Amino acid sequence: MNLKEQFEILRPYNDEEAKYAIERIISNPLFIGIAQYIFEDKPIENVFSEFKNISTIDKFQSFFSDYAVKQTVKKTSTGLTFGGLDNLDKNTPYLFIANHRDIVLDSAIMQILLLENGHKTTQITFGDNLMSNQFIIDLGKMNKMFTFYRSGSRIDQYKNALLHSAYIHHVIKEKKESIWIAQRDGRTKDGNDKTQAGLIKMLIAGQGNIIDSLINLNIVPISTSYEYEPCDIQKVNELYMSKKTNYVKSKGEDLKSVMSGITGFKGRIHVQFAKPLNDFIKKLTSQSINTNEIIDAIVKEIDYQIYINYKLREASYISYDMLNNNNNFINQKYSKIDAEKFGKYMENKISLIEGNKIELQSLFLKIYANPLINFIEATK
Repeated sequence: MNLKEQFEILRPYNDEEAKYAIERIISNPLFIGIAQYIFEDKPIENVFSEFKNISTIDKFQSFFSDYAVKQTVKKTSTGLTFGGLDNLDKNTPYLFIANHRDIVLDSAIMQILLLENGHKTTQITFGDNLMSNQFIIDLGKMNKMFTFYRSGSRIDQYKNALLHSAYIHHVIKEKKESIWIAQRDGRTKDGNDKTQAGLIKMLIAGQGNIIDSLINLNIVPISTSYEYEPCDIQKVNELYMSKKTNYVKSKGEDLKSVMSGITGFKGRIHVQFAKPLNDFIKKLTSQSINTNEIIDAIVKEIDYQIYINYKLREASYISYDMLNNNNNFINQKYSKIDAEKFGKYMENKISLIEGNKIELQSLFLKIYANPLINFIEATK
């Protein structure tokens, strides 16, 4: 199978396939519940009628996806802010490398910000582990998601890296479309956003000159901040269980996390776009460093941009003080009332799972404190 044929398997749906995907989506029993949640002010018959008239990907995103995310933000947050889009050119395709807190919303929220500010939406990596049924596949590929293989032997993973690299470069350089990709496999469980070196190795796999290939991608780090992590207690439970035993996800657990992430309370949300890394990457050519050192330098720069752009809230300062058993930030970054409110929030969450409460509390606090710890280290 040649690259062109492999790209056909990976790619999102096109407009010719949209009609058939829409028919499958609205015929699935799951769709009624989703539609009623999102379009609560409309008769369900009208929603179905409008869906049947959708014939393009762009119309699906503007009518359904954009509205769905806005409704989710409205229902489960206390506001969405953003910054840094003025760093970007509306006609230039970028590779957005983002911290990864929520399976769906990290990229979905970015998409509505792009749309609302005159930018085109992006293609999005779609882990094959999430492609559990045709309904999920249809929703994903109608939202410009492309298949990203995560499993297999070491040989399979190497072949997949070459394929993913070729596809990403093809989309950005030839199709002139942007792409969103997480800085790591899977969500950040402990609040410690860390770019995997393997991501950069994948991006340069089979691409010849390292510096040129990375500059061609126009890499832009993105920092997405949730005041309250919608899946914080699920993450605590997974981390806790992983310490006690060989934790294996149950069937459908990823889908449950998707729903928890969508419906869970998030407080204030902020998305910050950094400047493209091209100037930083160009400077590496003047240094006598090898491939691994180049990769390490880029990984550290992405992390740095994510850390300094993360919107720190009261919960981070409270958690940091609680972990260190002091009150260094009280009256500067939070009040006594803030601390009491967060303490009750934490107690309510921890009460939902069994285990050593001291260990569970420590894991919970680290989710919120680690962004501050990283910021302090990054700005020394």
